[in-house]
Amino acid sequence: MKNTVSFFSSPVITDFSAKKFAFLQFAEIDEIEKIQTRLFLHHLKFTVNNSPFYKKLYKNKNIDLKKIKKLSDIEHLPLTEKSDLIPAKYFLCVDNREIVDVCLTSATSGPIPSMISLTSGDLSRLAYNEELAFDMAGIDDKDTLLICAAIDRCFMAGIAYFLGGVKLKARVLRSGSGSAAQHWELIKLADATVIVGVPSLIYKIGQHAIDNNETPGSTLVKKLIAIGEPTRDEHLNLLPIAVELEKMWGAKIYSTYASSEMATTFCECSARRGGHLRPELNITEILDNNGHPVKEGERGEVVVTPLGVTGMPLIRFKTGDISYLINEKCSCGRTTKRIAPILGRKNQMLKYKGTTIFPNAILACLEGDQRFHNGYIEVRKNKDGTDRILLFAALCSENNDKTWISDILRAKIRVVPEIKLIDKKKADKKVYQFDKKRKRMTFFDLR
Repeated sequence: MKNTVSFFSSPVITDFSAKKFAFLQFAEIDEIEKIQTRLFLHHLKFTVNNSPFYKKLYKNKNIDLKKIKKLSDIEHLPLTEKSDLIPAKYFLCVDNREIVDVCLTSATSGPIPSMISLTSGDLSRLAYNEELAFDMAGIDDKDTLLICAAIDRCFMAGIAYFLGGVKLKARVLRSGSGSAAQHWELIKLADATVIVGVPSLIYKIGQHAIDNNETPGSTLVKKLIAIGEPTRDEHLNLLPIAVELEKMWGAKIYSTYASSEMATTFCECSARRGGHLRPELNITEILDNNGHPVKEGERGEVVVTPLGVTGMPLIRFKTGDISYLINEKCSCGRTTKRIAPILGRKNQMLKYKGTTIFPNAILACLEGDQRFHNGYIEVRKNKDGTDRILLFAALCSENNDKTWISDILRAKIRVVPEIKLIDKKKADKKVYQFDKKRKRMTFFDLR
């Protein structure tokens, strides 16, 4: 512990060495909290002293940093909204000459993307973060990673996965946002053992192979790292799409959770029972609608404080994602908390026939079913102000029977929205207008 304490004596972390942090995954809870508290207090002081936004905010709210002494005191600090990040220059904590990379978010919660400025230290942090995430999933220097995420156009994901793979000393294929055919040929050409990408794209790659009389399971691919889309339900059970992917590729699927603002990835370990938190990289809270901590195991909004960031650090950033924390020791031996699957976006939470539901929960019931080709959700407003939910579904066959859809939805989520059958071309045109991060467009709010 002596080396650890001296290492954490500096205001910010600039040397991300896996050896110096590895013990935290298996440390006692009080030891983790002690070190995280030290990191948090350094992060708070550095950010408020250097960030124009937080300096002004904390002054206006008369927040005395001397009264913030322990980790639980974070509850007394104000929350940061997505809308606060524009313009981003007010969050910069370093001279502009120290910024070496600029990332843009995908603007999923608004028309304008946020800009995230990174220093060389922040890029090192990204590499360290992804190295540990890959390692947690059992990936090592003998693997070849196919990265199906854009490394260009100022997006963070692709460069983070690439840097992490390089730091892990794995062989990295920067496949990017190419077509299913391109990905498939590269898998065969370079003998990829791991695919990193959104589940719907991994499915399209496999289906392309099958359509051309080839077998995805005959490749060397043994692990699928799922990004951007859910693979498990709130009880940690695999969704139909994940079950189908494992069958299709003969590989295990691992869920991850990340965002550009939090600059951290929570990945599943070999037990695959939730993404392990990284205490040296992130403080994660689950808050209710009033901004108060929920009881253990209850769902709420994920709020993050990324530690170790120097260019544009944030304090208590509201992600808009809904989930819950798992606070029991994992069977892998790690003592860190785990985050459950993301149940949906807070601004997409719908009230339907007395039931709270998220759009992705509806589609998750059907994806992976051999009868279901594709689909999307639209929500409109009824005259009485209630939500009207429409499921547009394209089936694999021309059979127009949709009773099985109603039966599945009623059994799994207890409610059945309006179901409209459409042809496959129309569905694909609507859904596969991929945004630049290769995420499908499956929810359209027309209220």
